[in-house]
Order: sequence, then structure tokens, then C-alpha cells
Amino acid sequence: MPGPKTHDVFYKNLKKQLNKKTLEAFPNYDKYNIFVQGHDFLIYYDFYNSKVRDANIDLSVELQEHKFQEYVYNYLQNAKEKGTLELEDVRLFIGPGYVMHHLLDAYTHPLIIYYSGDHKRDPETKVWNHGIVENLLDIYMMETFEGKDAKSYRVYKDFKIDDALISDELIKTIDYSLEETYEIAGGGPIFKKAFKQLEFYMRLLKYDGLGLKTQFFDKVLGPSAKCSKAFSYHRDYDEVLPYLNLNHEEWLNPADASVVSRESFVDLYFKALEDGAYIVDELEKICQSGIIRKDDIYSLIPNVSSVHGLECERDVKILNKKQW
Repeated sequence: MPGPKTHDVFYKNLKKQLNKKTLEAFPNYDKYNIFVQGHDFLIYYDFYNSKVRDANIDLSVELQEHKFQEYVYNYLQNAKEKGTLELEDVRLFIGPGYVMHHLLDAYTHPLIIYYSGDHKRDPETKVWNHGIVENLLDIYMMETFEGKDAKSYRVYKDFKIDDALISDELIKTIDYSLEETYEIAGGGPIFKKAFKQLEFYMRLLKYDGLGLKTQFFDKVLGPSAKCSKAFSYHRDYDEVLPYLNLNHEEWLNPADASVVSRESFVDLYFKALEDGAYIVDELEKICQSGIIRKDDIYSLIPNVSSVHGLECERDVKILNKKQW
């Protein structure tokens, strides 16, 4: 990831960084904020069905680690060939949405993984510490950038979208591009359904106005609920502070010890905003020109994994973690 609310805040902050021409091309920008959930929509689709969820998590990892540039190019080329590139939702999904989701992940995920461990559950304890940290980051972003009390704010309202805003052309473009790039059949309808299910996911698992879900997970289920802290937003704001690296300690890319940084989560977030705004502005120029060249897309879109921030297709293992 990071978590859904962190991406939502990013989408809203990104708007302030975009140039005037880009914003004029996106008069309904605010209505499509859920698009920034990117490939995580595969996780939200039928999330209550464990078999479906686990299978789609594997598909999501495929999108995170492979053929990022190729997918963006195939998507835009398909939209051009079908005459749908002029549609606002088609362009908003790929630029400010999908690409920006991937970019923020690629910039911040290495730090999150270094501090919390692998992005997957611990195979022995089954604890998902990575999800716990990302949940805390959501709370931090919500309260820091929006001034909202994560414990009481009805956060699910931020993830509602009108069906009328989603064109059939968008779903077809997603569908074709996923199949052409990853041989994922029926991906478009999965995304379409997940667009609607996201609000329910946030209401069921994240919103916890009275703290009852937290109490149930922590005190009733106890040790058996090993991943419960990865969900409810009814958590204390200060719990995230150890994972932000605000003291700028040295840390390593979790997959490559030669990549060293002292950047904090906030530093990385603003770096992603700055670089992301440039990419979205330039991508919109390309779309407006109607000329989709592979070289142009590949030179603009960094071919990096959103898991470890290194080159896609690279065979890596998570080796470097902070010793607490």
C-alpha cells in the first residue's frame, strides 16, 4: 500500500501541486478521489471472501512488482485506439489515480518495510505488523493534514462514488489493459465492483467511532486476532511516531543494503508529491496531444516496483530490517 486514507490525502494534496492546464482538464477531479487506490482495488474486491481475497492479493502483488511502464502504455494506447482518451474518468484513473498510487508506494514502502517488516504476514506468528504500521500512518495523515479526529470521523464517507461517474469505456480500458499486460481476465468488472465495495470496507473495518471494534479485537479475541490492529482507526495518534523516522536515522532499502537514506516518511511523502505532480502534468500533455508513443511513456513513468522501490522484474528478498 500505504493505507487507503494515506493515498486519499495524497490525491487531495496533489491537486494543489498540479498546473492550471491540468486542472482545467479535470473539472471533476474531487469526485474521483477513490481512483488513487490503484491496484489495491483488487484487495478490496469481495474482501470478506477469504478465497477470493487471497487470490486477488496475489494478483495485486503481480501489478505491484511487474510491468508498470508496460501497463500504463497499454492502457493509454488502448484508450487512444478506442477513441476514449478524451474521457475525463479514463485519464483521471490512470494519471492522478493508478500511477500516483504506485509512485507513493514506491517512495514510502521501503521505509515502511524497513521499520515494520515484510509487506506480508509473518509466516510463523501470522502477525501483519506491516498492516498495523500502515493503519497508524493513515491515522497520522488524517489528523495531521486534514485535522480530523480519526477515532470519531466517519471516514467511509470519503470513499463513496456515484455509479454515474464510472463510464463503461473506463471499465473496458482497464479490462483490456490488464489482460494484455498480465493475462488477467475479467479485471475490469472486478475494479468496477471494488469501486463500490471500498466504502463498505472502510465502514466495516476502519471506522470505529465508539472504539467497540478495537475493544472486541484486543480484549475479547486477544492473541487470536493477530491482525486486528491493522484495521480500526480507533488508535492513539502517538503510536505511529517510532515509525516515521522524524529524527532522520540512517536506514537501508529492505532489499538492497547499498541504498541508504535518512529521509523520514514525511520527507518521502512530499518528494512523491513533487515528482508526482510533474508526472501527472506531463502525462496529461501527452493525452491532450493524442499521440501515445512508447518511448514517451517509458521515459516519463519510472519502471519501479511499488514494494521495494527498485527496478521492476528484479528478483529480490526482504533482507534488511530495523532491529528494535
